[in-house]
Amino acid sequence: MKTIFHFWSNPPTSRLWIALPLGYTFFLQVLTGFPKPDSLMGLDANELFVRFSEELFAYPFWLQDLSHLPLFYGLAWLWSWYLGPIRSFSSALKCKAFYIATLYGIINEMAQAFIPDRFPSPGDLIMNLAGVFLGLITHSILCRKFGTLAQ
Repeated sequence: MKTIFHFWSNPPTSRLWIALPLGYTFFLQVLTGFPKPDSLMGLDANELFVRFSEELFAYPFWLQDLSHLPLFYGLAWLWSWYLGPIRSFSSALKCKAFYIATLYGIINEMAQAFIPDRFPSPGDLIMNLAGVFLGLITHSILCRKFGTLAQ
């Protein structure tokens, strides 16, 4: 178990690991930027995309809103792992992971204004930013206990 904590609390040894935060960012964009099934049917989209959309939107609205927190938690965690943790509260503004995850959370929500039958939601934006904040903070705490900040 300690090995897992050590892995996730220390920066990766190879630059190729950027595939993980980049891939997750792409995955998150697909999940949060997919049009609703009715919009896809109106565009005569492939049945596979319509079915995928139906599955995405089959959950209650409140659960879809809550899902933003863990999704953006993971985003912030992966970027913080790759780029390095927040060392202190005052250093948060110097942390690249903070900017990437925060700006992506805002842009991702605002981009929904351009997706048919979707709209930016203040609740979703709050959950995005709460997930980013919690992801960065918990990664920083783990680094203090097991990783680069433990020394």
